[in-house]
Amino acid sequence: MGGGANRYSALIEWVFFRHHTAGASRIAWRRGELEEGAAELGLELPKNLGDVVYAMRYRTALPAAVAAQAPPGQRWIIRGAGRSRYEFAAVSAAARVLPRDDLVVTKVPDATPEIIRSSALGDEQALLALVRYNRLVDIFLGVAAYSLQNHLRTTAPGIGQVEVDEVYVAVDRFGTQYVLPVQAKGGKDDLGVTQAEQDIAVCEAKFPGLTPRPIAAQFMAGDVIALFELTVQDGEMVVVREQHYKLVPAGEITAPDKAIYRQMSQR
Repeated sequence: MGGGANRYSALIEWVFFRHHTAGASRIAWRRGELEEGAAELGLELPKNLGDVVYAMRYRTALPAAVAAQAPPGQRWIIRGAGRSRYEFAAVSAAARVLPRDDLVVTKVPDATPEIIRSSALGDEQALLALVRYNRLVDIFLGVAAYSLQNHLRTTAPGIGQVEVDEVYVAVDRFGTQYVLPVQAKGGKDDLGVTQAEQDIAVCEAKFPGLTPRPIAAQFMAGDVIALFELTVQDGEMVVVREQHYKLVPAGEITAPDKAIYRQMSQR
């Protein structure tokens, strides 16, 4: 392993190559193996082993040596496989969510309280607050949505511990009720298939009477917010719908803007 690899990457790389065999597409491992890896590599053991896994699943790219072992057209992800158990799984290289750059940006009158804007801590917290106070989930899905809980930490069958940034419940005009797990990402973070999988699993276990509709929110350049409705089809994450919003003073929404939105609503 390269000497420049940081501690988390070095540990994950050690675990991967401990089990990897040519042609493998799924590699099971246990969190406790990180302790063995730290001892063998002479690394100081991180105080929170769970953060090693979380960082490599959601915040940091897997080491280049690991990525190079993915089958053609695929990439590795880390899935939860039970309590303190995980697996490296090869999925389509396209199984990630990136905002399109050819969509209309819908301007929405900004209803965010100034005190909220001035006090939000971090990109994800700010994003969740903007979505909540401007009812962007309602606008996006055409439902009446209500925030139920922030940062839901729980377990899901067959996956283990998971965290959902925010959970909404909603009802549509026909009376159908939904549970809407929302994942928020800053502009540099990728949205991967594991998030949609775990969100659906949590909803099915904790809210069996409600229809799950996973939502992802992401900041884009120019203060634009991208919203996605996601699902998992044939083991891969797919985008059901995507729309982009920008919060502006009401006076900045022009007559041409409104004409475009009327045209969109008639499709």
